Amino acid sequence: MKHPVHLFVYVFLALFFWTRQAVASTIESNQLVLDKVACMIDSRQKVRLHLKNDNPTPVTWSSSNENVATVSSNGTVTGHARGDAFITATAPDGSSARCIVSVDYEGQNPIVPPTWGLFIADGEPHVFNGRMYLFGSRDVPDGFLPNGEQDFCSTDYHVLYSDDLIHWTDAGVSISLDDIPADIRGNTRRLWAPDLFKSPTEKDKYYLTFCGNGKPMYIAESNSPLGPFTNIRLITLNGEPIPQIDPGVLVDDDGKVYLASPKFFICQLDPSDYSKIIPESYRSVTESMPTDNEPFEGPSLRKRDGIYYYIYIQNKGNIQKDGAVPTLMGYMTATQPLGPYTYRGVLISNYDYPASGNIHGSIEHFKGKWYVSYHMPLSDHRLTRSACMDEIHFNEDGTIQPIVPTSSGVKGAFVPGEKIQSSSGVEYSGGRTDIRLKSRKTTTENPYEIIYTDYPYTFYDAQGQWIGYRFLDFSKKISRVSLCVNTQNTGGILEIRKGSPDGTLISTLSVPDTNGMWEVIQDKVSVSEDGKDAFYIILKQKPTEGNIQIDWLQFDL
Repeated sequence: MKHPVHLFVYVFLALFFWTRQAVASTIESNQLVLDKVACMIDSRQKVRLHLKNDNPTPVTWSSSNENVATVSSNGTVTGHARGDAFITATAPDGSSARCIVSVDYEGQNPIVPPTWGLFIADGEPHVFNGRMYLFGSRDVPDGFLPNGEQDFCSTDYHVLYSDDLIHWTDAGVSISLDDIPADIRGNTRRLWAPDLFKSPTEKDKYYLTFCGNGKPMYIAESNSPLGPFTNIRLITLNGEPIPQIDPGVLVDDDGKVYLASPKFFICQLDPSDYSKIIPESYRSVTESMPTDNEPFEGPSLRKRDGIYYYIYIQNKGNIQKDGAVPTLMGYMTATQPLGPYTYRGVLISNYDYPASGNIHGSIEHFKGKWYVSYHMPLSDHRLTRSACMDEIHFNEDGTIQPIVPTSSGVKGAFVPGEKIQSSSGVEYSGGRTDIRLKSRKTTTENPYEIIYTDYPYTFYDAQGQWIGYRFLDFSKKISRVSLCVNTQNTGGILEIRKGSPDGTLISTLSVPDTNGMWEVIQDKVSVSEDGKDAFYIILKQKPTEGNIQIDWLQFDL
């Protein structure tokens, strides 16, 4: 049966235009602020929303889509069906605050739904009190600030957190450019890669280290990892600011705090004032880095089993014609925090991902496993870098086994019955030059405000094109595959192969003319039951004209 794409999208559009505000922006109006900007829950799961600052104002709660989620009179939200719903708290004077609740967003990369409009890059993961937090910069859709300036990152930081690495919550703005005193702000217009550490001596005291495009490094403090952060000051060496970026920090077992930054050093911070670098501790580490992949940015410090890890980003080749910089996440190790360090290789690369831009992130331990955090662009524009996460493994000597970016994320593999968004592909036949992703987006009356209304979709317009996904669990008997497709006055043939683009053929689908509507097609699957593997969708027979679009796919037992 033919149907329009996701009818709820049109409801959301109306709501977006009414509010004239992107989802990811801070939800504050007349002092009404919620403790969550956005969150993920499952069907039949509940989450409680609260007003911040113990605001005594009585509010009325409402949901934009009660088929997706309902809300009680005390702000308790219950999930019902896959999709998004805006939960709004409204005061008697008409002021309001809202949270977007995404129900049944299957854990995958990127880790948060694109409909949030929240593009977290440069993610530094940290665990405090059993909860994973992710601190990073925030891309603005298509890179536009309100004044029309276009570049990476925005003017504030958001903090994500999760108790299971599947369901994430956006706690909103923790600090903004306007919070920086004018006398130390300089020409900074955007906030770049931050990091955070917990005080080794002060209870419930957290320090945020961050920087801006004007290249001063700052430090601020808060009683919560969520902020707000205050007492902002410059990080200095011998009383002078250091014109650097991307400060990464580590608290050692003895309570000493270390900082790394391009281009490229490591040092210890003064325990009496963390804004000061101890001069005699300052030393370069570039002599340990390979010259064929020159150091680029984003150092991060970690410690595991007595080994210190200096993680940083390396260049790989020249800047591409689309402005993207191909990069690798490499690392060095040492037995002492200040080194000497030894180069150990590449942890993860995004070089083959289309329009990927840079990669930037770090590693963290959570509930018995280690993970790497990094970013990838959401769709057909590189200025939508989105947080991703995958599990990593160590060798006996402490080196890290290299990994490839995945579609399935921390779960390791998609399972039968799970809806897989077509845009979660991580390998493309044309490499960096063949994007083949289309975003569902619109604008408000502000020409620089772009709103993502749903998942991007893929399209094929040349015979032989393919998109690869990592990974699918083939350990159970899969018998059927479903694809939601869209064509106009044409049709074609798609193949699904296992392992590689020319691997084992497991399904062939004849795509009909759907007359510009989204239609679900199905075919049987013949495949061995042998654990997780990648799979590929290949355009075997090109449409006579036009293209074949794919919204989502699903394998079933």
